[in-house]
Amino acid sequence: MSVRNAFACGLALCLLSVAPAVRAVSLVSADVQKPDHPVVKAQEYLAKLVTERSKGALTMQVKPNGEVGNETEVLAKLRSGELAMARVAVGVLADKVPAAKILSLPYLFRSRDHLWKVLGGDLGSRLDSEITASGVVVLAYYDSGSRSFYARKPIKTRADFAGLKVRVQPSPVYKDLISELGGTPVVLPYDKVADALKSGEVDGAENNIVSYVSAEHYKYAKYLSLDEHGMVPDVLLISRKAWIALGPANQELLRGAAAESSQYMAKLWQEKERDALALAKKNGVTVLGRNQLAMSGIESSAVKLYNRYVEFGPDMDAVLQIVSGK
Repeated sequence: MSVRNAFACGLALCLLSVAPAVRAVSLVSADVQKPDHPVVKAQEYLAKLVTERSKGALTMQVKPNGEVGNETEVLAKLRSGELAMARVAVGVLADKVPAAKILSLPYLFRSRDHLWKVLGGDLGSRLDSEITASGVVVLAYYDSGSRSFYARKPIKTRADFAGLKVRVQPSPVYKDLISELGGTPVVLPYDKVADALKSGEVDGAENNIVSYVSAEHYKYAKYLSLDEHGMVPDVLLISRKAWIALGPANQELLRGAAAESSQYMAKLWQEKERDALALAKKNGVTVLGRNQLAMSGIESSAVKLYNRYVEFGPDMDAVLQIVSGK
């Protein structure tokens, strides 16, 4: 071998030895819930699946506790591409996603099975399309149970809402719901609600049973009214920028793993919901079932929102089909 060839081979080997490996892609997913919440655990399970199946080429880090911001803030960061992923309530999308506004209407679903049937149909497909058009991509929906009211005093009738300051998520539907029932809606970041209940800044709030206990709202709002006014799922989103950067192979991998994490979440949720309700009762919470509530008066006021938020005839037909159980 000539000196020139030997030098060339040596140089090639040297360059190969210092050539950078293919850069791993790392995604950050934001959540407002605590680390022990099922929805955070579901995302951590997703992160595990993604790392294993990509052999470390694609990783995911979950940041809970509102570390990245509240749901409105992280949604804005997703749309700008500043943040890769986040889990938010579908209701938070209602200002720019008409189908989300429909799903947020109170007393729309009879059961969780009813909700998932609708999500698997035409309205679910429309929801996906409209969310994508708003600047983010749907990876999976997560079961978040049903939302009910809780307060520092019992809520049994529509009249009980009079004068109550009730914390709601930043959704126009929920703000109008409280106003229609005679209360005053108060929009607060999720992590501020416990202190607001403790201080009397708000008299009550509405959420699912797991969040009610996980966020320790049950310590200050000792009356839980299981009216189940909302069955709006959570949704795991990825920014359009991050989605495009993944490429087809990683997109397929991530979406498949996300679907599995949704099933994992459903199992966790049922267990956690049962345990949360038992813990609340053990700590002195008075639980009022639907049979103890004057639901006709509450629902008749709430459904007035249907005409306000359903602007087109076909949409009202869709709402009526859902209400009828179709």
